[in-house]
Amino acid sequence: MRNRLAPSVLLAAVCGFVWQYAYAGPILALALIPLVLFQRTRRSRFAVALAYYLAGSHGIPLAAAVFFGPGDHWLEGAALWLVSSALLASGWAFADKAWKAAAVMLLDALMPPMAFFDWISPLTASGVLFPDWGLFGVAALLVGISITPWIYRKRALVLLPILPIAWNLAYLSIPMHPDIDALRHPQKGCRLQGLAIQSINLHMGPSTHSILTNFTRLQDWVAKADQHRQARVLLLPETLLTWWPGNAHYIERHVPQGQTWLVGASIPLKQPGLFADGIEAVTDKGSRMVFASVLPVPVSMWRPWHMPTGDSFGRMDYKAFWWQKPVRTDGKSMMAEICYDQLLPFSWLEVTLYRPDTVLLTSNVWWAKGTGAPQIQRASAWAWSRLAGSTDMEAENS
Repeated sequence: MRNRLAPSVLLAAVCGFVWQYAYAGPILALALIPLVLFQRTRRSRFAVALAYYLAGSHGIPLAAAVFFGPGDHWLEGAALWLVSSALLASGWAFADKAWKAAAVMLLDALMPPMAFFDWISPLTASGVLFPDWGLFGVAALLVGISITPWIYRKRALVLLPILPIAWNLAYLSIPMHPDIDALRHPQKGCRLQGLAIQSINLHMGPSTHSILTNFTRLQDWVAKADQHRQARVLLLPETLLTWWPGNAHYIERHVPQGQTWLVGASIPLKQPGLFADGIEAVTDKGSRMVFASVLPVPVSMWRPWHMPTGDSFGRMDYKAFWWQKPVRTDGKSMMAEICYDQLLPFSWLEVTLYRPDTVLLTSNVWWAKGTGAPQIQRASAWAWSRLAGSTDMEAENS
């Protein structure tokens, strides 16, 4: 038993760790399933899954130490890392059959509290195997996993990969959008049948408690945005500022006529002290919130157990919106995956349901250096956007 467990734990850890390297994570994530099914006891199955999730989310303690604000948050981050990994691994302890492994993947994606932390899910591999299939791709993956033992008994296991391989070859041979290079290099922008979209990356770091420093920061990024007048729609990163009336008025005055800026901001809601991690569509005539984060970062941003105080200089409390719908512009549909949402299968399942033309990816990564989190976000967004058949545009603040 030990001879079987040790190499499985090591391989599972490797499959989790490689999520921070290009697109290796979504491609290798399905290897977790045979590694778990190969075990004979609940304890060993739990150990294999735990190794996968611990290795894949190893950057959480370092990220928490920066992201959670002033103070020593190493213990808080370590607790979040260990508890979330244990929760995600717990269901796999009971996965002694292929259909149970498929059920665990689906339950982890949809059932709280696991759904709040279901990063590096093997369900993401549906975008690798079945691009442009939407929810049917998720169903195909789950059914394929469930019937694998039957196919094995029929000695026809070689037939299992034929459909995804054939479809991927056909998908890759489909003529791509003429501006597909612009989608891979957001600074160049892209054009969707008359709707010119451009995203810009900024290097502004976090906002501060200094009003003067924040105003200087606001002036800097507005000046940078103003240099991109050729785009009709300009996408900017997440939470660049708090959407107080004075800030909103300043930005509206600087948006060129005929252009729309999609600005990531902390947007005050009706309840004092409660905010949306959202995107404001700003023109020279005014602004409105068009997207909001489905689930802001738990513990740090989304704290349902905490009563908002209304203190704008303390840690802000953010609302979870749970469900989003596309917004149409010039006949084209858009959805947004804001920062942490990019890691969560349940948020992406909404995207695969609506299958928008474009997915807007906004984030802050100034807190994530050395954690692997930005790379995991990109890998996850790549696979899920591929599944939905959507192009994506990314705007980061580092």
